[in-house]
Amino acid sequence: MEKRKCPRFPVMLPAVFFGERAGGGLVVDVSLEGSRIRSAVPMQKGDYVRIRIDLIGDTLTGDLAVVRWSRKEEFGVELIRMASEQQARLRGFLHLFHATSLGESTTAGTDVQ
Repeated sequence: MEKRKCPRFPVMLPAVFFGERAGGGLVVDVSLEGSRIRSAVPMQKGDYVRIRIDLIGDTLTGDLAVVRWSRKEEFGVELIRMASEQQARLRGFLHLFHATSLGESTTAGTDVQ
């Protein structure tokens, strides 16, 4: 079983990236440290990019990310450098997923027989 430092959450968010290769794609999962992106642009492990993700009603910018893996039309990036306000924005977005998960487990545990 693979262990991660930060939980991943499934999403479908448009993104664009600039750097050694440029293009657009769809973020299909996101964590505090990175994301998995589906794109027709072929990326290679080790490519460096700047990334902009369209959150719901907001935009998130990563100043520097590195491609950690690439397969067919998907690749994973690790966020290396982000401005502090961008990190706070990402934390706030991810908090929505934690709040939903907590609410579901709390509700499920309150059934009285």
